[in-house]
Amino acid sequence: MDISYQIPRAALIWVLISVILVILPQSIRLPAWIIAIVVICITWRLLIFAGKLNYPGRLVRVAVVVFTLVVSATQMRNIGVGLDSAAGLLTLGFVFKLIEMRHKRDIYVVLSLCFVMAMVAFLYSQSAVSTVYIAITVTIITAAMVALNRSSLIVDTGGTMRLALKIILQAVPLTVILFLVFPRIAPLWAVPLQTSANSTGVTDEMSPGDISQLGRSAALAFRVQFENSVPLLHENLYWRGLVLDDFDGATWRRTRSRSAYGNAAQIANFQFDWEDRIRIEGNPILYNVILEPTQQPWIYALHLAQPVSKNMFQSRNFEIFNNGLISQRLSYDLSSYRNNQTDLILLDSQRSRNTELPEEGNSQSLEFARQLRSSVATDRDFAYAVLAYFQRNAFFYTLNPALLGENRIDDFLFNTLEGFCEHYASAFSFLMRAVGIPSRVVVGYQGAEYNRFEDYMMVYQYNAHAWNEVWLEGEGWIRFDPTGAVSPERIQLGVEEALRNDPAFMEEAFFSAARFGGVDWINTLRLRLDAIEYEWNRRVVNYDEDVQFELFERLFGDVTEQKILILLIGLAGIVIVAVGFTVIRIEPRSKHSPIVKAYLNIGKELEKVGLGRRQGEGPLDYCDRVVDARPELAGVMTELTDLYISLSYRSKSPGSEQQKRDLKDLKAALNELRFKLSPIARFR
Repeated sequence: MDISYQIPRAALIWVLISVILVILPQSIRLPAWIIAIVVICITWRLLIFAGKLNYPGRLVRVAVVVFTLVVSATQMRNIGVGLDSAAGLLTLGFVFKLIEMRHKRDIYVVLSLCFVMAMVAFLYSQSAVSTVYIAITVTIITAAMVALNRSSLIVDTGGTMRLALKIILQAVPLTVILFLVFPRIAPLWAVPLQTSANSTGVTDEMSPGDISQLGRSAALAFRVQFENSVPLLHENLYWRGLVLDDFDGATWRRTRSRSAYGNAAQIANFQFDWEDRIRIEGNPILYNVILEPTQQPWIYALHLAQPVSKNMFQSRNFEIFNNGLISQRLSYDLSSYRNNQTDLILLDSQRSRNTELPEEGNSQSLEFARQLRSSVATDRDFAYAVLAYFQRNAFFYTLNPALLGENRIDDFLFNTLEGFCEHYASAFSFLMRAVGIPSRVVVGYQGAEYNRFEDYMMVYQYNAHAWNEVWLEGEGWIRFDPTGAVSPERIQLGVEEALRNDPAFMEEAFFSAARFGGVDWINTLRLRLDAIEYEWNRRVVNYDEDVQFELFERLFGDVTEQKILILLIGLAGIVIVAVGFTVIRIEPRSKHSPIVKAYLNIGKELEKVGLGRRQGEGPLDYCDRVVDARPELAGVMTELTDLYISLSYRSKSPGSEQQKRDLKDLKAALNELRFKLSPIARFR
């Protein structure tokens, strides 16, 4: 006969709390209809417990299976096979199992899935805050397992939590040792992250409005720490990302063809050395960058940068790419030469690419550029003349510029006169190319916020920026930033100062602490919390095989497989023995009520005269034996026994005044017994 298991009320509460806690981190990514199903299933489970609903029948279970299969196919078709779709399907199966569980083993399955869901949360975020949250969640799940195995009559919530916390704390030492010494190997399986909806930061295309959209976000882009605390002015913090050199009249794109230098070298049958393209002076600046996930392969660095970390390479335009999409927080080391020259010799193919313009459109801008070029002597003077044009006229730096017409450059330069950095960079490169000067757009970030508590810099999405590189004879590629001509405070002081009165600035992060940086205590708290997060990322999240190898070398010299194996087994053995000793050898102290403690003290006092209480001996039998052996104790023993029986077995309200008086009399009689047994009483 199939008998359902009635889960105790206390255990059910712990299980439901566990389910809610593991689903909460996923709720921001799950579709609303999945969240609705979660709420329905939890409510259904409560109604089953209350006896107002029955378990789902066979038809309902079949319908759920069919529904899940349809959802699986739909999810994979819409968003592809990845972590988001896997997390959604796991959540559905998880909550459906919640309403189906009718045996104790089913509840264990649900709790096991809770642990899996907690692990899924780590795939999305490994920040200090999320780690603390998951640690609390795991403790709650453990408490649910403890409550499930305790008597249904026990409702000691505090005791359940203390026992769960004790179990978790016993696992911490072994966890720390495994983290430090276990070989850092790649997983045998992996669920790919979504790459379409989750991409962040600048992209390899730029149209008017693209970068200004990032100015509405206060999300962190990356953190930077310089070696030896090299100070850099805000105006020198240009974090170079991508070079956009293909323009169709509306959008700038990055050319994805093979290197022009590589093709030219093959045709001319000579090797064009990479080092011949650059000239550097002085010592490099060394620094570390911790980049937030972008789902893009490129990274950000000061120009001219050389990657120190592995699995990174440079493009022909001195961009730096990671070997694969950046789907998790990435730490990398770089060296940059501030005094540099690049491409002093420009090949014809490269010159053609960086002077090319659409055959039609923006005729007014073309004519303006030609007239202005005829009035100056050199290409550099022409670049300065364009910057002066931006300064002299009523151009305005804003996140909400007017919409541009079909001839976007003309409309911007002579009609609207307002825009964000991409408008100025696009117009500047167009004017350069209009007179045959090689020019291109560079996108990345400009500026940073300094965190004094850990001596590093924070770059946010609202620091996204676009500027230009112009090729000048004898100088190579030179940086020009037309935004600085219109809004110099943007470059010198930061975007926060330049857009202080712009209502669109950080409008997507209204409650961000960065908005309230002027409030001293809020700003201090924000920086301290970010400093904690930064140290967590450096010392824990970025603890990879290279860091582990360096640690082993410092401690043990040459690292061998035998040393690692001995260390792992030895430390794990010590921890297991220590934890096992606390679990097996140390017996928990029993807790007695004041009534029982007082009665046990009677036996301890009489044991001193050879009349200790025997195992299993009842109060009345014990009293008779003591009175037979010591008649002079008859009165006090009878009183003690009566009071103990009265307090323990007769119906009295706990904590009542009568019980308090009886307990007081019991303690007084015990003191009288001690006196009668004392040496002083023998001589009276």
